[in-house]
Order: sequence, then C-alpha cells, then structure tokens
Amino acid sequence: MTLVYDRRLFCAASLLVLLAVGCDGGPPLADVYPASGRVLMDGKPIEGVSVSLLPEAGVAGRGGFGVTDANGAFSVTSVEGQDGVREGKYKVIFQKLAQPDGSPIPPGATAADVGAENILPPAYNNPEMCTMFADIKAGTNPEMEFDLNSKRKR
Repeated sequence: MTLVYDRRLFCAASLLVLLAVGCDGGPPLADVYPASGRVLMDGKPIEGVSVSLLPEAGVAGRGGFGVTDANGAFSVTSVEGQDGVREGKYKVIFQKLAQPDGSPIPPGATAADVGAENILPPAYNNPEMCTMFADIKAGTNPEMEFDLNSKRKR
C-alpha cells in the first residue's frame, strides 16, 4: 500500500511541476535572484534531496529546483535554466528517491528502472500539506535552512 501511495504522490507532484512549467512559452526570461540553502533531517545534513520551489499566486516565475550535496547544501536553478528564481513567495517541497531497500539509485539507472520510491515522509512532497516557504527578494538572499522531521505524519 505504501508503494502505491508513494507512486501516486510522486506522479501527482510531477504533474504539478509540469503544470507549473506550462506550454505557452511564458514570459521572456526576467531577473532572477540567487536562492540557496541547506536541508537537514533531524538536525543532520541529508544528501540527494530534490528541493522544489513552487510559486505562490501572483509570482510571475515558474519556480525552480535544486539537489542537496553531502553537506545538505543546494542552489536553486529556475525552470528556465537560470541560476536563481524570480522575486516572490514559494512553497518548498522535498523528495528523496531510493531503491525499495533504501539504498541509493545506482549510477546510470533511472528511478523507474529500480522502482524507486520517496523515502521522506509524504507530507514533505505534497503541496497541499506544505508548511515550508521561501520568500525570495530582489538582490541577495540569506541562506535558507529546512530541518525535516523523519517522524512527521502531516
């Protein structure tokens, strides 16, 4: 049941990202501002977490994403491929895919190849349950820090 739920959640989140990207060509590339930070799990850095910034209503941008390194650090790249995102408020969601036994996805394999599943609590990858936000301002922004709780249910 968990695998089915995780796959449905992953598919729903992927669909939301695709909808955010859209297909209308969007506005021309605009000013973006650096956004970076760290992700911790129970106070410790966590590697390989996909961090997605989803624009709130009224934000002209399409959002951005990054992946944490061994120190939990990430930098955001806009959907358009620029370093940073447009000014505004964003929901922040998280996902970490691993093989069903919890081991990392091997080099050269895709998540689908190994039947990967999200190993973070599902609430962190659900925009409807989002409790973490980023407020990106014009200019330089402070480092963000998100400490995820491995026991979180909602």
